[in-house]
Amino acid sequence: MVAKKASADTCFFLRYLTGEPPDQAEKAERVLRQAAAGEVVLTVPAMVIAEIVWTLETSIFNLLKQEASEKAIAILNMPGVQVPNARILEEAAVLHAELSIDFTDAYLACFAREKGLTDVYTFDKKHFSRIPWLHVLHG
Repeated sequence: MVAKKASADTCFFLRYLTGEPPDQAEKAERVLRQAAAGEVVLTVPAMVIAEIVWTLETSIFNLLKQEASEKAIAILNMPGVQVPNARILEEAAVLHAELSIDFTDAYLACFAREKGLTDVYTFDKKHFSRIPWLHVLHG
């Protein structure tokens, strides 16, 4: 049997993670069980992971950075869910929570390190100055 291939958006994962509304959460859970069983392969872009973190922190969910990061890491490690740059995203989720910086800034820092880059041009000293392996440049 060939696994069905599909993608999934942010709200699909949010329904699963929050259990709300219950009927949609059950449908999402069913698809994720199918993915775990090898019946479905979900390919998810990195932006969906970033949006999951952002939504869990800023919307009605109002989770702490640590909680949102843990949920994102759970998605990244689900069987049958493929996310390009998953390892970098997982590192970013940890950095995001540990340093209390924006997730996208953490992702850029981890991406740069992966590429052997130590300099970053930015005007955002607040977050990037907390990252020990980056040198902040202003132009």
